[in-house]
Amino acid sequence: MPSNSLVFAYQNVRVRLIVYVALILVGGFLATNILSYQISKGTIRTTVLENELPLSSNTIYSEIQTDLLRPIFISSLMANDTFLRDWAINGENTPDSAIRYLKAIRDKYDAFTSYFVSAKTLKYYHFEGISRILDASAPKDKWFFRVQNMREDYEVNIDSNNEQGEALTIFINYRVLDYDGNFIGVAGVGLGLDSVARMIKQYQENFRRRIYFIDQNGEIHLDSDTNPAGIKNIRRQPGLDALAVKIVSNNTGAFIFERGTETVLLTTRYIPELKWYLLVELNESRATKELWNSFLANLAIGSVVIVLTILLISYTVNIFQSRLEEMASTDKLTGLGNRQTFEIVLKQALSQFERTKLPFSLILIDIDHFKDVNDTYGHLNGDKVLKKFATHTRQLNRQSDILCRWGGEEFIILAPECSLGDAKRMAESIRNSIRDARFVDANPEHQITISAGVCEIIRGEDGNQVISRADTALYTAKKNGRDQVQEA
Repeated sequence: MPSNSLVFAYQNVRVRLIVYVALILVGGFLATNILSYQISKGTIRTTVLENELPLSSNTIYSEIQTDLLRPIFISSLMANDTFLRDWAINGENTPDSAIRYLKAIRDKYDAFTSYFVSAKTLKYYHFEGISRILDASAPKDKWFFRVQNMREDYEVNIDSNNEQGEALTIFINYRVLDYDGNFIGVAGVGLGLDSVARMIKQYQENFRRRIYFIDQNGEIHLDSDTNPAGIKNIRRQPGLDALAVKIVSNNTGAFIFERGTETVLLTTRYIPELKWYLLVELNESRATKELWNSFLANLAIGSVVIVLTILLISYTVNIFQSRLEEMASTDKLTGLGNRQTFEIVLKQALSQFERTKLPFSLILIDIDHFKDVNDTYGHLNGDKVLKKFATHTRQLNRQSDILCRWGGEEFIILAPECSLGDAKRMAESIRNSIRDARFVDANPEHQITISAGVCEIIRGEDGNQVISRADTALYTAKKNGRDQVQEA
């Protein structure tokens, strides 16, 4: 049997091997998966910024344009309606007829508002009556004089609706001309921003994006979600403040910024009809949620695989370790501990003797004339004799005694807590038992005898010294005729 020290040494190597293999597996697995996750995350980020969010912007822009087509068409009908043109040219004598006309337009087309402003009288006709008279010096009325001087047929303008509670409204301001092409006023309908707000709200719910508009100054309008920062201007929002100038300086853009602990992907687009910028945001964690879940699943599966692999490696190493321990510490022929094992056992016994002062003894045994057995009966029979001798002798030892093959036909016994006298009596008992036994199958009558040298440890001795004394005693026994026990 291998000694505790030898077993510990092998176990230490095994543990280190398994730890190193585990570290390589875990390190390689984590490195591969983390690298793969980062690459996939970068790909998703690029896809979102270059495709998904711009597609959302395009869709919203298309829907806004679609929503504007109908009111533009209605405003065009009004500007070219002969009734309205004749009424304005003939001096606006019956205001009620114009008001009824505007109300009919509003009701028929379900417009938010309908209006006509006369270039001659500057009166603002509303579907509910004459609202007021425009003032060229008033900032809120400058839009009319801008439309008067522009070359385009109409403009889309977002402004507060003075006639309907200052509600923010998309006005389609269409130029009205007389039959000679002279400017005589502005007609149009208004589109409430509620419809646009509902659209982007629905879009936000369907695609989990935050959608909002900003003006040139960075003021936020029509936000589809609760303002994360509670601030209505991006120039004062953490993360967006550093991008505000870039956003309002370009027609389109793609940005990445941090809002608190969240990474946000952002695309921007200028909407010329509204003179606003459309911003579409997506939290990166939402875009990579499935990838993150897949990463966690891979980690879980990989952990199970690694554990099973380590268990398999441990099992395999244990098998090989047991075999290596046996090969390294056991004599192949007899099954006893070999010389290396005995040297370790002796070292432990010396250490214990230093601590406890309890003596131990060595018995060095040599089979007499074993060469004659090999020469007479052959080496195979000689090997059988050695095996039977080892088994027989081991049965004569105490449980605490350690019997090892010293080499060739020599064997050595370490007897813990055994005095020289007790060791000599043990050696004599073994000698007598061996002499009475028969080990040679080829000749049952052949008698085997042994010579033995016995010594007890002396304080201050090392392993070589105590073995040397036992060897000297063995030599004396052989010199004096063999088949005897000598002490040192």
